[in-house]
Amino acid sequence: MTFPGVKPDELRARAAQRIREIAEQRGVSLTTLVREAKVSQSHLWAVLGGRRAPTTDFLAKLANVLRVEPMEFLRPPRKPRAPK
Repeated sequence: MTFPGVKPDELRARAAQRIREIAEQRGVSLTTLVREAKVSQSHLWAVLGGRRAPTTDFLAKLANVLRVEPMEFLRPPRKPRAPK
């Protein structure tokens, strides 16, 4: 039996997308996120650009600022609900 799994580049892209989405939903600019999470701007930009994989420590820092569980950054996008 084989398991297709998730490719690392897909996971990096998903994390980048979710970081942006959650920050926007919370009304937190990326500049504010960098400052409050105490991470370097170049590191965040590299993660958002898919050039660097986020570490668990990095995700935890962002999650604390955005007030979400770190796993929220790795969840697949939710499918929109069909209209009733």
